[in-house]
Amino acid sequence: MKTRWYICLALLYPSVCFSQSNPSSLCKVWCPTSLSGAVKLGGQYRYEKGITNTIYNYQKSPLLYGGILLNSSSYFYHPNFLKVDLTAEYNPEKRQDIYLVVPDQSEVKTVQRLNINTTLFNQRQLVIGTYANFNESYTNRENLTNLKVNSTNWGTNLVYANEVLPVNVSYQQGFTKETEMQSDRVFNTRQCNFLGSANKSFSARDNNQLSYSHNTFSRLDYNQFEIRNASDIINLNNSLYFDERRNYSFNSNISVTRQKGNDTYNSMQANENLTLKLPENLIAGSNYGFYSIDRELQNLKQNNVNLFLRHHFYQSLFTEATYEYGKVDQSIYKEVNKKAGFDLRYEKNIPTGHLSLSYSISRLNQYRKSASVLIQIINEAYTLTDGQIRLLNKPNIVPGSVVVKDITGTIIYQEFFDYTLIDRNNFIEIQRIPGGQIANNSTVYIDYVANQPGSYQYDSDFQRFNASIMLFDQLVEVYYRWSKQDYFNLETSDYQTLNYFTQNIVGSRLEYKFASAGVEYEDYASNIIPYRLLRYFVLLQGNYSSRLLFSLNGNLRNYTMIDDQVNQLYSDLSGDIAYMFTPQTKLNFEVGYRKQVGSGIDLDLLTFRSEFTANYRQLYFRVGVEMYRRFYLNEKVNFIGANFEIIRKFDWNRKK
Repeated sequence: MKTRWYICLALLYPSVCFSQSNPSSLCKVWCPTSLSGAVKLGGQYRYEKGITNTIYNYQKSPLLYGGILLNSSSYFYHPNFLKVDLTAEYNPEKRQDIYLVVPDQSEVKTVQRLNINTTLFNQRQLVIGTYANFNESYTNRENLTNLKVNSTNWGTNLVYANEVLPVNVSYQQGFTKETEMQSDRVFNTRQCNFLGSANKSFSARDNNQLSYSHNTFSRLDYNQFEIRNASDIINLNNSLYFDERRNYSFNSNISVTRQKGNDTYNSMQANENLTLKLPENLIAGSNYGFYSIDRELQNLKQNNVNLFLRHHFYQSLFTEATYEYGKVDQSIYKEVNKKAGFDLRYEKNIPTGHLSLSYSISRLNQYRKSASVLIQIINEAYTLTDGQIRLLNKPNIVPGSVVVKDITGTIIYQEFFDYTLIDRNNFIEIQRIPGGQIANNSTVYIDYVANQPGSYQYDSDFQRFNASIMLFDQLVEVYYRWSKQDYFNLETSDYQTLNYFTQNIVGSRLEYKFASAGVEYEDYASNIIPYRLLRYFVLLQGNYSSRLLFSLNGNLRNYTMIDDQVNQLYSDLSGDIAYMFTPQTKLNFEVGYRKQVGSGIDLDLLTFRSEFTANYRQLYFRVGVEMYRRFYLNEKVNFIGANFEIIRKFDWNRKK
């Protein structure tokens, strides 16, 4: 890493040289244009105490960090010949964790990085860019381990812009080495990517793009077998317009992948779309999708056809008829889906308000031929929202097989700390636990194993009706929603659970200037998870003299779980107040309270946060405090923390 810092100093030297009254001859050839950066100093103190499973513990964590950042821009001979951008950063920090019942820990962490970007022949038809990024971090954890991580990635990009065939070619290579200093265990990861693409339009009515990429990935962990995969991907995108107004268009996307290594497979995907704007306000369209993947002992081929016809009558009546056909041939099952539907929507301005009506109906025929087997579901996405019921898609999930992760797959959330699972007949409900690592309204990815039903066939009808009236310039809204799902002509086997339900929702909302409030009642009659819900909500938000900004949001959800004969109450209140003394000085308060009462969900959570920020010219200052108190089942936690940060920025530009 020392050699890289010597490069950094060599590239920064011209900036110092240029500031002299008589620049050296080097500066006449290598001309700096700007030098900017920042120096920062910050700290944090956290204190947490609580009781978990009758065990009392506390944690004190002081943290001190600093850093320096430098950005330099220069050019060689001429700004459009060779331009060089350099970023260098150094960030040390020290943290200590003091516990009552477990050994204390002291951690020293150092992060340094150096990024170099060059652009050759800027603003020309042929532009060549290169970059190199060097990162190093060192973590010393007392009583645990010392961890050193070095990562390097570099690449180049070539753009040839011309009227005949614009071409873009790039190559990237990255390497990461993690070393545990005390045990000498090493973990290596290497990635390479080559990408080439070309664009061509033969007329004003078409656009075509062809791209090819070659990717390699390898991972070698200590005392483990190396994981290595190499893939080749070809993509072809085409857009074609049959008339000057583009009323008739065709879009195509075809992708082919060939991968070899630990995970060897061949796949092909195609998506073809045709859209026709017809007379009498008619729009017709069709879509064909094809997907196939072949792996050892497993293959899948899927065909989908979608057709639609839409009609727009004046500005008030919208109608649409649809038909969908899908066929799946998989190693262990075959499935055919046929679905026809009709949608109608009516919008009308009435005296002092607006009327909206909509109705949709669809019929689905599903046929599946298979043996009853266990299937592995991987990376199924779910958005978890407080106070809303979320069931996992498949019934009959094997107990203990559920794994909940973040989008990267590197963070594995823990049951009873980050989320909880509740049995709902043959399904499983998942709820996040406030105060855990899963944020409200965030998406998680879930793996699990479920019993796959054998051969079955059924028809399903689904209907939905919505009606709403807004009066007095949206001051008052009254709405009603109804939906129903029914099944018939059933030929089922074991492990097949169908959701028969009828849902009725009626509500009202008032909105005036900075305030809105409402009430909603829902009756969900289902054979899986029947419930009744009464919900109240209020929202206040506005500003005073453009200096004081405020918002207050309150919700109360009272569920009556019919099968269990229990109530589940979710209530939360949150508020924000921000006051601007000057455009550069601001004080902010955030407070939140959540109360949950019910079987396995009892929670009392209070959070508070305040932050003061200010800046004067190039000096930035921030200081804040935060706290929370959480009582959840047999756990009690109290936390308080404080933090500060000072940043001094500087910016120098070469005078023209």
